[in-house]
Amino acid sequence: MRIILSFIIYIFSSVSIFAQITVQLDSISVTASRITTDISESGKHVSVLTRKDIENLPVTSVDELLRSLTGVNINARQGFGVQADVGIRGSTYSQVLFILDSVPLNDPLTAHFNTNIPVSLSEIGQIELIRGPASTSFGANAVGGIVHIKTNMYMQRELDTGSERGISMANFDIAGGQHNLLITDAALGMQAGKWRFSTSARVSRSDGEKFPNPGFNEGASSQAYYNNYFDLLTVSTAVSHRVNDRLNWYLRGGFDQRDFNARYFYTRSIFDESVEEIQSRWLLTAISFNHQSQRTEFNASYRNVNDIFDFNSAIAPVNEHTTDQLFLNISHQLELAKDSNRFRYIRLMAGGQYLHKSIESTDRGNHRDETGGIYAIGTANWMQGLSITSSLRLQFDAAGNTDLLPQMSAAYNMNIITFRSSVGRAVRFGDFTERYISSAIPNLTPLRNIGNPNLEPEKSTTVDVGADWRPARNFLFSPTLFYRSSDNLIDYALTLSDNIPNAVNLQPGENYFYAQNIRSSTTRGIELLASGSFRIPAGTGISLNGGYTYIQTTSDQETVSRYIANHPSHQVNAGIHITHSWLSVHSQSEYNVRSPEAEMLVDGRVPSSYFITNLRITISPAQSGVRFYSRIMNLTDTKYQEILGAPMPGRWIMAGVQLSL
Repeated sequence: MRIILSFIIYIFSSVSIFAQITVQLDSISVTASRITTDISESGKHVSVLTRKDIENLPVTSVDELLRSLTGVNINARQGFGVQADVGIRGSTYSQVLFILDSVPLNDPLTAHFNTNIPVSLSEIGQIELIRGPASTSFGANAVGGIVHIKTNMYMQRELDTGSERGISMANFDIAGGQHNLLITDAALGMQAGKWRFSTSARVSRSDGEKFPNPGFNEGASSQAYYNNYFDLLTVSTAVSHRVNDRLNWYLRGGFDQRDFNARYFYTRSIFDESVEEIQSRWLLTAISFNHQSQRTEFNASYRNVNDIFDFNSAIAPVNEHTTDQLFLNISHQLELAKDSNRFRYIRLMAGGQYLHKSIESTDRGNHRDETGGIYAIGTANWMQGLSITSSLRLQFDAAGNTDLLPQMSAAYNMNIITFRSSVGRAVRFGDFTERYISSAIPNLTPLRNIGNPNLEPEKSTTVDVGADWRPARNFLFSPTLFYRSSDNLIDYALTLSDNIPNAVNLQPGENYFYAQNIRSSTTRGIELLASGSFRIPAGTGISLNGGYTYIQTTSDQETVSRYIANHPSHQVNAGIHITHSWLSVHSQSEYNVRSPEAEMLVDGRVPSSYFITNLRITISPAQSGVRFYSRIMNLTDTKYQEILGAPMPGRWIMAGVQLSL
């Protein structure tokens, strides 16, 4: 392991490399605030995964894609996109806002479902990672940052398609591997005049790996082994119509179905034999109207999720939860002083949001919430290279309380170097699980989670400062310092049942993980990123990327916390992409150092450090539109857990073929 780590550090220190954001990408437009700007003008530390990155990286899901980005910490319960918690800069998994085509994806039941992305990988055109708070622009939950997923259709919806007819795009990907693994991903796009249409479907299933059952030896189960199987299906269809040069309409619908082993995903109980089925239905729309220097946009989405969770039907009834979420947003943007003697542009935006959430649950009861906010954003770009974005939001919670959330970011471009900094406030409300989980289960077994309906909102302030240095073409180095101060953080802490006043279904003298507000917490850290690409004789192209993240989180309360600070203290990312004629080799590796955990009763062991590398080898016959590839996930066959008790996949070999028309 020491040799491998030394090799990674050697790559990082000897070549200027930076994950996914090379000098050519500085002009990519991103929505670090709701006002679109170039990356170099946003004042935020932004990374972009392009369509090409998504095709070439040795990954099978969005959460695996995010592992290639510095500052992102993943705590997965299984591979292949089954379920993963995503943190940014040491945030909890609930403090990251996931967005699809400008509408929020965060689940009202639990943020564990936030990576249940309702579109296939083949339909994703771009993923933007915006580090730092963004609640002022996008609403609650954007504390650590934002993951904005943009589909191909959404990015192209306002382009004039002309009169061309017929199929404009068709992609098909099928792969198979160990443990009866099957992954298929197909997408079709068509255009006819000013109409565009796309549809996609993705299937990912496997019998899973076989593990000894800890409950068998303890007499709690009759099964000596269990399999972490999964069966995932995602279907999505979208249509857009450019009515005229000013008006555009976009609609997307989707269905996501998941059936998987969930043993030890949420508990450390020896009686845990959990299986779970989740069905999600999605509908989102966007209507935009442009007139000269003004733009009005309306976004709406509806989501219905049915979750059936069977902890152990021999001793407890099956839990079923149905949630509904309605989101509305309207904004108006005005552009001033474009290309004047002093300013390149000034853009102003005002808007409002409304979010309705409801739940019907066998173990949480029936509840509903309504929140919303009004916001104003302004950005100015001076001819001298200075860019400033400032925003303010009034956020209303379900109890009628109001929070004032300011934010400001700035960037100054000086030829080969850009200095940037941002500061902002953010807020997060407890979800239905944190407030009501297990409240209606009689005689709850120990070490399970119990909700708290009296939770207060989390509040935080974050400041960061950094620079992007471009010493030569295709090379970039980016250091960033960040600091976050948080109050009322919500987390599950191991608590004696006698000290839990709002639950009457607990066993006396036993311990449970009780949701509560940790008084305060501070997080500080460093991000170092670098990237570069070059060619060597014989036509071989080499791209290198790497990064290092240091995070320290401290709290003023001496409790055993379950999710706060559940992140690596040191994290190294490294990637190598080599292309030569028809052959391409891409590896992506990570090394994590974190606080170890152990629970022998459920065979749980989170190691103090672990190294993971994934490899993809692709053969592309010239001008054929066909690519043959092989993936090796966890090449070193590392045995590790990121959530205590839930084993991550060992070495997994697969092969497939991609066809593009």
